[in-house]
Amino acid sequence: MSRETDLEEHRGRIRACKEELQDIDFVLRGTILKRYMACGRKGCRCMGDPPVLHGPYYNWTRKVDGKTVTVRLSEEEATILQEWIDNARKYDEVVSRMVRITLEAVEKIRS
Repeated sequence: MSRETDLEEHRGRIRACKEELQDIDFVLRGTILKRYMACGRKGCRCMGDPPVLHGPYYNWTRKVDGKTVTVRLSEEEATILQEWIDNARKYDEVVSRMVRITLEAVEKIRS
């Protein structure tokens, strides 16, 4: 059996991964946090017992040039950006799978 025949199954799996990548739209790095906070003003509801915190507030945190940057978002923006962050995770998952398939192919041609 030729090496090409041996690798055909691996090529099919790579093609399937490429099809998954075509479905991915915007890709974004970072984390979206939903937070409730106390303001610290005496007599405010957030200082009560039990406290009723302010919020929710949405923050997008990411690294820029090695430093953590945080941006406040609206709820609508947070929803959109979370989808793009999920896309980045899916992208990473598919590319990792492609690397594993390729390593399997390396073993196949070396055996």
